Amino acid sequence: MAITMEMIKDGLGELGLSEGDSVLLHSSLRELGPARELVKLPNCGADLVIDAFLETVGPEGLLAVPTLTATFSPNTPDGPVKYAYDPDETPSRVGSITNIFLERPERKRSMHPTHSLAGIGARAEEYVADHETEKGSTFHRNSPYGKNFDWDAYICFFGTDNRTNTTLHVVEDWMDLPYMATTKALVKGPDGEPKEVEVTKSPKGYRDFYKQDSRAAKVLDESGIMTWTKIGRADVGLMTCRDCMQLFWDKMLEDPCLLLGYEGENEFCDRWAGPTTDHVKSGAAGELA
Repeated sequence: MAITMEMIKDGLGELGLSEGDSVLLHSSLRELGPARELVKLPNCGADLVIDAFLETVGPEGLLAVPTLTATFSPNTPDGPVKYAYDPDETPSRVGSITNIFLERPERKRSMHPTHSLAGIGARAEEYVADHETEKGSTFHRNSPYGKNFDWDAYICFFGTDNRTNTTLHVVEDWMDLPYMATTKALVKGPDGEPKEVEVTKSPKGYRDFYKQDSRAAKVLDESGIMTWTKIGRADVGLMTCRDCMQLFWDKMLEDPCLLLGYEGENEFCDRWAGPTTDHVKSGAAGELA
């Protein structure tokens, strides 16, 4: 089965993505088609996917991708340094499409050392601004994650599912859930050497929603807020960031450990399930706004 630009664009149009839209793309290129077909395409089809999204949203739209990195500081001073974050050089750890995206000269990338995003479009520079450790927590309101909400952006799963849904960490951050960590990451300093910076509300640790058949996945499926189609062999879904966040915010007010997991599941949950429930039930999480 030949994978074509029109095939991808038709599928995106069927989902409702159109000119002027902003969309955060979570992707798995291998799901698009058989390897024997993908190898015939430039970068095994990654360019085709990126170009199809860019043509669909047009020059006034925005295509963004997560470009998360392996830049957490080692546990000991003598531990190996894998990467010190440099937005122009540090590779993404979340798939080949994201790394091909980073090779594009027009892309803009945020400065957060562990959970950066990159964007292409008329507002890309505005989109990635203010996302650095000095400006706030990992998913703070003025970060690209907050702009996804404020700009009514879409979230697209392209061959992926709710296990890749970084927006759920935004809910955790904005609710100020106690299990969000304070940790250290490495950035490339002015002298070219690694230096440590503090990362607040980092999503380190276990999450139930990282599992394929998680409780959160069932909540999303039952809600009907995500529309699905097939593009090549890939299941592709689309929903708005606002719908996603409102759904899980409301569900978390009822079930504070929905994303985390419950006491008795593992040591991480044993430590944090009680404080998380107390925090949310006290009203400290507030309302989504």
